[in-house]
Amino acid sequence: MVTAQAKQHGAHNDFARNHRRRQLIDATITAIAAHGLSKVTLAKVAHTAKLSPGIVNFYFNSKEQLLLETLQSMAQEFDTHVQATLRGSAEPVEILRRLIDAFFDPVVFNLEKASVWSAFWGESQARRDYLKICGEKDAEFFDTIHGAVVELCELEGRTEVDTEAAARGFEGLLDCFWQELVCEPEKFNRDAVRSTCLGYLRNLFPTRFAESVSNSSATEPSMRPVMAPWTYRNPEFFDLEVEHIFKRSWLIAGHTSELAKPGDFITFDALGERALVVRGADNTLRAFHNVCRHRGSRVVQGQRGNCKQSIVCPFHGWTYNLDGSLKNVPAAKTFRELDKNSLGLVALDMEVWQGFVFVRFGGDGYSVASQLQPIEHKIAPYRLAEVLPIGPAYADSRPVNWKVFHDIDNEGYHVPIGHPGLHALFGRSYKDKMEGNVPCAYGRIQDTPARQWSVAKYQKLLPHYPHLPAKNQRLWAYFGLFPNAVFELHPECVGYYMTLPEAPDKVRLIVRYFALPDARREARAAQYLSLRINQQVGLEDESFVDWVQEGLQSSVFPKATLSTIESGVSAFHRAIQAKLPVGRLQREPARGTVANKNAAMQDQDNT
Repeated sequence: MVTAQAKQHGAHNDFARNHRRRQLIDATITAIAAHGLSKVTLAKVAHTAKLSPGIVNFYFNSKEQLLLETLQSMAQEFDTHVQATLRGSAEPVEILRRLIDAFFDPVVFNLEKASVWSAFWGESQARRDYLKICGEKDAEFFDTIHGAVVELCELEGRTEVDTEAAARGFEGLLDCFWQELVCEPEKFNRDAVRSTCLGYLRNLFPTRFAESVSNSSATEPSMRPVMAPWTYRNPEFFDLEVEHIFKRSWLIAGHTSELAKPGDFITFDALGERALVVRGADNTLRAFHNVCRHRGSRVVQGQRGNCKQSIVCPFHGWTYNLDGSLKNVPAAKTFRELDKNSLGLVALDMEVWQGFVFVRFGGDGYSVASQLQPIEHKIAPYRLAEVLPIGPAYADSRPVNWKVFHDIDNEGYHVPIGHPGLHALFGRSYKDKMEGNVPCAYGRIQDTPARQWSVAKYQKLLPHYPHLPAKNQRLWAYFGLFPNAVFELHPECVGYYMTLPEAPDKVRLIVRYFALPDARREARAAQYLSLRINQQVGLEDESFVDWVQEGLQSSVFPKATLSTIESGVSAFHRAIQAKLPVGRLQREPARGTVANKNAAMQDQDNT
């Protein structure tokens, strides 16, 4: 039997080994920058690290292994940095601006690291290693640039632009400044470099990247990347969030498993709006406002059901076909100039993605599929379109601002302390990252038994699932859809949770879980146990949400004390500020001026 003391000793040894390997990789970066790639030796690395050569040989079998792991480490650091910078951004202008900031951030763009990149690319043998390790990430980086350029051309109707050539030019411009830093570091000017890159984009898209001119800096409240407390309680800002963010975003209404037969319907109420999704006689799904065209009553009651061959308003009996057209009006002759053709139910935007039904109450923009395309391949094995609900949906209203919930949800920094059961399940494997523009998080289930009953039993009983790849068998994954939804993928079940703002200090939380049909007892046990684990996590988060909401009233509420592993919080705020630039203000605008100030700042951003 392994004692607790032995386990603790083993964990300490793992930490020490990882720390030493990191120390040697950092020393290798310094040595390459100083001596060049071909002249680096293990002895020079050891000297740089102030360690004996034997220590280097103990951790790395050869110079080649050390160099490869150094390159892998730098590639991972750069990719993580870029993805964290892009997190929460879907607008092409913002993506390109953030890429410039990420590319020339001193964390990854300094003389030492630029020299190492140049060394790996400059030597023919090392170049093959570079392409093997970095080629795929370089292609993804270019795809991000190219995708943003294509979107801007589509928005402006610029059919004459060779989008690939424009994107290659921008990518090459970024790369050439890395070489400039290596060749002439004393002349390098970081601000001038950023200005040149923006100038390139301005030549391509003058109206989108025009230099902002503002004489208001002396009179306007200062800007901040993290949103100020007033944005969590101001009713005018809340109204802007509802109208400009939530009513223009895709919201989860349900799942196609609830709409199997003609006449099956589901309803969804949010933001003062009422939605109805119904399967027609032609087997087509359609979405409408659940509002009768006569006096505004609901035409369908309840959350789900079947209305057979027609939809009958329970107030006065106005009857609609399943395609929304008006079929019958009682006492029709008593209405003057009644035009049935113009009085059908009002249609709503609807999209079915992987079996989940989304509705949108206004606006336009990117489809759900296009927003989640970067993770489509990772989701495919879970067969989301085939899952069925397990247990009833959970819905509850909480006396907090909706953003507080996501501020806590958008970082895993609090998991080791705030969620002991979840930490026992994942250990140190839990990581936040970006997949394209999609915020994701991953935690791998540990084999070491946890002290918590639910976690330990789940670890032991979780069965094998034939439809999942080996790497997914003991993985919990999460991905978000701005502004308010998070999907969970577990081996035994999947689910989502979604917030719906009801007032500046009130939010409705909806949680639902689904699973593929599986009659095995151990599968049902795993579902029960994972739901218990998540229920405990939810109870723990309730306290944190309440405490932060209370803290917003304090005169000493922190302004921007964020760790680098809390980048998801600032990215979430930037995404809101991109829609509502008035949210960048530190001081609360005067009453009655928030909407006008937002419009003025939006105009300034667009000019």
